[in-house]
Amino acid sequence: MYPLPNRIIHWLTLVLVIAAFASIELRELFEKGTENRELFKFVHFQIGAMLFVLTLMRLFNTKFNPAPAMVQMDKLKTLAAQGMHLALIGCLIMMPVLGISVLIAEAKDVTVLGFELPHLMAKNKDTAHFIEDIHETLGSIFMLFIFVHAAAAIWHHRIVKDDTLKKMTKSK
Repeated sequence: MYPLPNRIIHWLTLVLVIAAFASIELRELFEKGTENRELFKFVHFQIGAMLFVLTLMRLFNTKFNPAPAMVQMDKLKTLAAQGMHLALIGCLIMMPVLGISVLIAEAKDVTVLGFELPHLMAKNKDTAHFIEDIHETLGSIFMLFIFVHAAAAIWHHRIVKDDTLKKMTKSK
């Protein structure tokens, strides 16, 4: 079974990812420039920052609470599982970095969890749009990765009937 800190970080990450996607989609209910739309964008940004910090905590935690051994699978499936975990972590790191980069390229003041970040690049509307396109595309790819990850967990639980999903849902 996964240690409790690993399970908490895993499920909290899922809740925050859902909240990040929901907040950015719900902003569309409001006209551009309105206070409510800006509020949803702000919430999205702060959740992204929390996800970045939580991901760093996950990486640090893994050093002290390593994941249990994976169930026995052939090499291709093992490689696919490892690749998917790496892709998910990569998205959890890159999405906030890209989001912050968009705001910096737009020359907006960026406050992340109470800390103001320096402007590391000059204002450039074209760069901001380019980075935003990458951020949005990666967001769609991230959703696909999450779906495949969840589908694989359900497949292991329902079809293969191994302990893959149980390791992340139950205590020892």
